Amino acid sequence: MDASTLKLLEKALLASPDDWETRAHLIQHFLSANEARRAEALLQSAPHIPDDEPSALLKARIEMELRPIDAIRTLNEIITRNRGCAMAYLLYAWALCRQGLKEEAKKKYGAATVIDESLRDTSLEQQLGLEPDSLVPLGTATSGDDSAASVSEDEITAAMKALEAPEVPEPPRTTFADIGGMESVIERIRMNIVYPFKNPQIFQKFNKKPGGGILLYGPPGCGKTHIARATAGECGAVFIPMAITDVLSKWLGESEQHLHEFFVVARRRSPSVIFIDEMDAIGVSRSDASSSMAPIVNVLLTEMDGISTSNDSLMVLAATNAPWRVDSALRRPGRFDRVIFVPPPDAAARAAILKIQLRNVPCDSLDLDQLAEMTEQFSGADLRAAVERASEHAIYAEMKSGVAGKLTQKTLIKAIKEMRPSTAEWLETARNYATYANRTGLYDDLVAYFEKNR
Repeated sequence: MDASTLKLLEKALLASPDDWETRAHLIQHFLSANEARRAEALLQSAPHIPDDEPSALLKARIEMELRPIDAIRTLNEIITRNRGCAMAYLLYAWALCRQGLKEEAKKKYGAATVIDESLRDTSLEQQLGLEPDSLVPLGTATSGDDSAASVSEDEITAAMKALEAPEVPEPPRTTFADIGGMESVIERIRMNIVYPFKNPQIFQKFNKKPGGGILLYGPPGCGKTHIARATAGECGAVFIPMAITDVLSKWLGESEQHLHEFFVVARRRSPSVIFIDEMDAIGVSRSDASSSMAPIVNVLLTEMDGISTSNDSLMVLAATNAPWRVDSALRRPGRFDRVIFVPPPDAAARAAILKIQLRNVPCDSLDLDQLAEMTEQFSGADLRAAVERASEHAIYAEMKSGVAGKLTQKTLIKAIKEMRPSTAEWLETARNYATYANRTGLYDDLVAYFEKNR
């Protein structure tokens, strides 16, 4: 960029400081000209920095020249968001190479070139293989700038931990006492998972090991996730939730690797509960799956079998709204041994759920049985929404009158009458499967539910 163009761009930026494209163009120019301090000043004076990948990479390039340890942290954040960001791996390789960590740098450079072969960098290859003391590219700091400070290997190791397996939280405090109703579902989970953990000697006599898999299905909002978390709490096990967004990647083979990593972490931290939400998306029937999804199902089958390692003290709970879409191989013994229907709460359970939802809310004496009778087919999420809607009415009344308000029976009845149960559509679909697709007995629980609630 010649001097006149540079001046024009600087004037344009003074007139429009919010013009990020112009600012980014100038930052890139200063980095190419080995003027990292000027590039940093431009970045720091920006009224707003976009929260996107190119902007984060620009920040990392500046930090590489001035504060390498900050650059490593920024690159970790980028890769955590997008494990397919080839440029982040390339910059990471340069940062490590400059600190003399050649082996780690080779790994990051290898990842960059596998993802995008066009990023092959002969200069970096020379640094890693032939000329370890002549690092020049990517805007090496000149005498006009302070040289990048040396960083200890311990600091870099600590900064790189963000790229390792995700941290696993402590066992949840939620237990079955926090669940309203669902006694039959809870008792089946106790027998298959909780009791083997708490009484291993008794179960070992009958060759029954702690662990295994349970598939929970039912309409949305009926507490499948809550039950899974409470199961982990009852066992004192670590709870590891897994969603489809945690697994899928557009890069070949990465989805399978992400899925494998979840099981590696769970085995390392056992006893643990892996909870797979939207099982019909991850374990979709291979006859219906695309060519990219079938390998993921195969990996899941292998991990559930524990062919290469032990799954003792590892529980896998999964939830789905569409069990008819889950691959049949996942439902055989040794994988998901039990398929349990989680129905909409009955009247007693609805009253218990309302009691839990209202326990920290100011309210008058309420007839929960009446409210439960009015909320037939309401899910737990519907009941929570009803309480929230009633609270909104009470808040509005208090703000309008200035008098401290409470939830009343009348307010709750009004909120309930404004709503319709969200389970109705699911139940209609499920009725068809229970009627016409139950040759194997998979939907016997559904059949019993519909017969009971005719």
